[in-house]
Amino acid sequence: MSNTLGTFYKVTTFGESHGKALGLVIDGCPSGLKINKNYIYKQIKKRKTGSSNFVTQRSEKDELIFLSGVYKERTTGTPIGIIVYNTNAISKDYFNIKNYFRPGHADITYYFKYKIRDYKGGGRASARTTLSIVIAGSIAKKSLKDFFNIRTFCYLSNIHNYFLNFKKFQYNNIKNFYSPDIKHKKNIENIIINSMKRSDSVGCKLTVNISGIVPGIGTPLFSKLDSNLAKNIMDLNAVKAVEIGKGIKASKTFGSVNNDSYFKEGFLKNDCGGVIGGISTGNDIKLNVFFKPTSSIFKKQNTVNKLFKESKITIKGRHDPCVGIRAVPIIESIVSITVINSILEYKSLNFF
Repeated sequence: MSNTLGTFYKVTTFGESHGKALGLVIDGCPSGLKINKNYIYKQIKKRKTGSSNFVTQRSEKDELIFLSGVYKERTTGTPIGIIVYNTNAISKDYFNIKNYFRPGHADITYYFKYKIRDYKGGGRASARTTLSIVIAGSIAKKSLKDFFNIRTFCYLSNIHNYFLNFKKFQYNNIKNFYSPDIKHKKNIENIIINSMKRSDSVGCKLTVNISGIVPGIGTPLFSKLDSNLAKNIMDLNAVKAVEIGKGIKASKTFGSVNNDSYFKEGFLKNDCGGVIGGISTGNDIKLNVFFKPTSSIFKKQNTVNKLFKESKITIKGRHDPCVGIRAVPIIESIVSITVINSILEYKSLNFF
């Protein structure tokens, strides 16, 4: 199992949803960087469970315990070790499905691969494990902002079949996991409430914007900036597609329409999404990330048991009705980790 992300700013995570703790090790973080715990907690709060009626009601303290790599709030250049204890796991909620595979979950594929199953909360495949990504990504995101003036933000742009069109961005609303335009909040809530009344869930799309990246970041083949972004985002739970720039729309038009014209001031349209040939253009990088509906729904469903006999299953427990609601800081974090690796790679190859 691959549990490490990055080559220069390298993040290794460990832990399970209902295990004793989650943790991570960050290797390659430069020395002297100020660790702002309040900033990290602010990002953690964005993905926090139990924060509203629209997310899972599992309520965790998410208290950070630094084990190494930080002295007097400054990084030392040695590996940074952090753990967070799980305090509110209710494993008995999963006892009734210990011998059954949940539809849409990784239960059955993990079993195919490892021949053993941790049925409690999804184990390593749980979205709970993304907490480690947010912690590591918060440090990367703050570093990008402070040292390179690179900013990343993500927001909900589509839920189920409701498309959010924006005329005015109100960035303070993004922290509520809804949209940059407060007028959409009620409609989004109603879609989620209606799905919950039907014991169902809904999918969504998040949009990402990365600003401040200079031209020339990324490599032409096999480790392109956009391919690394897409690959790392696809490593996250429930992500089923990533679109760069115009993406799918570009496949339905002509080259004369899709091509970005060059001007002294930059690109006219930025339909390429800020990346051409795997290398940054200097324009904002734009991505869309598509999440499937939450797999844990309370409807009775068809499945098989561990003996692969057909059966029925009804799932209990505390689950998100729309996984994308808490995914904003997770996406921002995985993007920040990817970008800081590309920046450090660029600097290692350009000495003069």
